[in-house]
Amino acid sequence: MALAKKATAKKATAKKATAKKATAKKATAKKGTAKKATAKKGTAKKATSAGGGNVVVASKVKEAVKAQDVRMSSEFIDALNEHVNEVISKAAARAKGNKRGTVRAGDL
Repeated sequence: MALAKKATAKKATAKKATAKKATAKKATAKKGTAKKATAKKGTAKKATSAGGGNVVVASKVKEAVKAQDVRMSSEFIDALNEHVNEVISKAAARAKGNKRGTVRAGDL
């Protein structure tokens, strides 16, 4: 009788382990599809410079421009990103030239 209980317990443990593995596989599959969707979105974005891509928040820029009672062209965000990336690169170069690893306001 004790052997029958042990066998039943082993089967139940095996079923639980199988269920956990299946749940883990489903979770991994969901994560994988999310990564694929993100990758597809990422390919649509246009990198603005070798230094780093988008650094300004488009929605905040739109709010700031709208507050000035003017409109904004579609190329403005890309041009602003390029300009900001250039400013960052120049500030970093100045900091390195002064043998510092920290960019300061004075580097602008």
